[in-house]
Amino acid sequence: MSEQKYSPEEVEKIKTRILEALEQVIDPELGIDIVNLGLIYEIRFNETNGETEIDMTLTTMGCPLAD
Repeated sequence: MSEQKYSPEEVEKIKTRILEALEQVIDPELGIDIVNLGLIYEIRFNETNGETEIDMTLTTMGCPLAD
């Protein structure tokens, strides 16, 4: 059985720091950060190994970042 390395409080602090970092990512066409544009749906942080997954979308279907 895996031992938990992060407490629930630590996980929330880490998620907050991730969101703060993502607020620094500005969409070049709109000039607004990707968090406040609503492009970030969910952050999952594994408290045993630190792996992180972020669900997000793009501003348009033809966004050059899609590739």
